[in-house]
Amino acid sequence: MKKWLILFSLLCVEIFAEDSLRTLKISTWPADAEIYLGERPKSFVPKAEMKSPDSLIVSASDSTVRATFFKPGYADTTINIHLQFPKKNFVWIELQKETDLDRLEWQESILSKREGKRIGKILFAAGIAPLAISGTFLGISEWQFSRAEDARKKIENSVIREGENFNRLQENFEDKKQSGKNFRTAAFVSAGICALLWATSAVFYF
Repeated sequence: MKKWLILFSLLCVEIFAEDSLRTLKISTWPADAEIYLGERPKSFVPKAEMKSPDSLIVSASDSTVRATFFKPGYADTTINIHLQFPKKNFVWIELQKETDLDRLEWQESILSKREGKRIGKILFAAGIAPLAISGTFLGISEWQFSRAEDARKKIENSVIREGENFNRLQENFEDKKQSGKNFRTAAFVSAGICALLWATSAVFYF
């Protein structure tokens, strides 16, 4: 009996929740206008999460939704959308072409800043690879220096300090030491490339 009461209660809660929610579909002409919900944004550089046409779920207690539309070439518009009682609400907004040259120039500056941020993000992501390579090269460099140190100890402990075997020990020491230097240089170069990419990324992003 308790099981059925619990199931019935959950069903009632679900039905009540559905009744308390409504949908609002927003369309514009032309389409693909960015939609900012709530107060008018102070800057249009950050892109809106919604683009027309799109839908959102609103509570039954909400009677008005404020939306701001932004589309280059058209006047940015802020309106209050009054919701009706039906579960499904629909609004269609016709955007007006922007004729003010100053406003059009302002829109172009926004697009330019957005492009700069996009390039900055790409450059920042590109800098991760050389940073990882730098760490790998530095690890190999330390490993080669460790092997060179082992070879040096063998030379110092060698009783016979001439002949083909002793010469091989010396060559091995020099090879490992030079290899360590080469990988260390490569690590510094990779780190420098990363730093350059991230510095350029900051210039574009900010």
